[in-house]
Amino acid sequence: MTESLSAGGPARTAPAALGLEHADEVARARALLVVRLAIGLYLVEVLLNLARPRIAPNEPSLTIFWQLPGELEQGPLESLGSLFAIPRAAFWLVLAGIAVGIVLQIIAVRRPPEGRQATVLTWATLATLVGSFALFSLVVLAGAPLIALACVPSSAFALWLVYRSQRFAWLPVPMLLTAFGWGALIQFGLGRAFTGLAYGTINGYLNKGMEGGLTARLGDSYRVLDYTLLHLSFVNQLAAAIGIVLLILMFRHRVTDVVTGLVIGAATGLGYNCSESVLFIQLWGILGTFNGATGGFEYWIRQSVALFGGQVAFGALVGAGIGLAAQARRRSQRVRIVVATLVAATGGAVATEVCAAWLSKMARDHVDIGSTLDTLVISPSLWIAPQVPFLVVCVLLLRSGLRVRLGAARTAVKNEAAADGGAITEREAPFLADPALRFWTVVSTWRRHGRPAALALRRLQRAQLELAGWRWQQQRAGADGTPNSEVEGEKLQGKVLELRAVMHRLVAS
Repeated sequence: MTESLSAGGPARTAPAALGLEHADEVARARALLVVRLAIGLYLVEVLLNLARPRIAPNEPSLTIFWQLPGELEQGPLESLGSLFAIPRAAFWLVLAGIAVGIVLQIIAVRRPPEGRQATVLTWATLATLVGSFALFSLVVLAGAPLIALACVPSSAFALWLVYRSQRFAWLPVPMLLTAFGWGALIQFGLGRAFTGLAYGTINGYLNKGMEGGLTARLGDSYRVLDYTLLHLSFVNQLAAAIGIVLLILMFRHRVTDVVTGLVIGAATGLGYNCSESVLFIQLWGILGTFNGATGGFEYWIRQSVALFGGQVAFGALVGAGIGLAAQARRRSQRVRIVVATLVAATGGAVATEVCAAWLSKMARDHVDIGSTLDTLVISPSLWIAPQVPFLVVCVLLLRSGLRVRLGAARTAVKNEAAADGGAITEREAPFLADPALRFWTVVSTWRRHGRPAALALRRLQRAQLELAGWRWQQQRAGADGTPNSEVEGEKLQGKVLELRAVMHRLVAS
């Protein structure tokens, strides 16, 4: 984490210290550094897979090119193999995207480091380097479009709840949608790309010198699956952290605190959970031939009762850690916080899979498997139980961050009321700064002037808080007074004045 991410005060604000143009250049350089780290790790995975010990005759150079023997390519096994197979075309397109990204970086070196052209080249490079990993996700989503559509309403509702949880200084909706898209496409794609290679690599090294071929060990090597699960959990949290850092760099003129990171992380987790749900609903639909499981039950678990568990909770934890790190004064503190949250989220993801399975096995002899009680209560409880400590930590961090923002809201509203814009009056300030008073003013307006006036007042209050929160964000980020901020500020202020005129017209009628 770097100084430009900090929102702790003017002394640590990069735009104030370096100038806006230099701050943009620093942000782009750090974004490129983060993405290069991800690409470098992926290329290491490819090289390790190429150099792995061969344990079966006629193994392909990369294990992702391995195919089931002809006699097994039928029925459920064929469907299962195609579900988890890494498309060759997507693999080669990822390598092509990396090559194009390298070329764009070479071109960027020959251009001035500032200006619009440098900005376009940087973000085009980032999109080329990581955007191709979305192909792995799109293959899964395109393979089951109806299931993907079924996951949209619950995911959208959860994303709305995450947005509303901020209470003050709301992040822009495009920022949350970008975070959701990162989780659904890039993070999920990175997880599949990395783990598809890692499984073959781990299997090669652990089973080196053992008798029997690769096919005979696919269902028996539990050690391989354990290490692969640990690898996937770490890659998922690392990919979430990369996305959160990139978004903070892109929207660096917004405030960076615990709430910011937690909200972005939760939105990223919701996107990942949406794509993962599509995969697992198909998986359990296929396995139902063997164990009676259904895709509907998996939908119930992942898109309903435990929607805010799993990757959503762990993404929020990683985001909150990055938000805390952004406020730390020393680099060593920032590193320790980020590493600690990555370890905690990775451990939580592994524990969820392992402990939930262990608890389910323990309860099997005492529960009527597949009964209504098991479906609605027992199985969801066993799945969510290992995640409870992490969920509690996320709730406490959100509560603590909102308390800080409540104090900031009082100050921001008071400062806006003292300004000359007229968006907030001295009389309105005490009501806006207190959630309870805001609620009762709306109720009182409803009783005296009717529902339309109450709704208009609610919209006015929301716009006033949005203006005050935006001003607070700009001042803490050191962006106040820039051309873009002036335009946005005038737009928000004009919206408040327009809503005030509507409110007065409804009350007077």
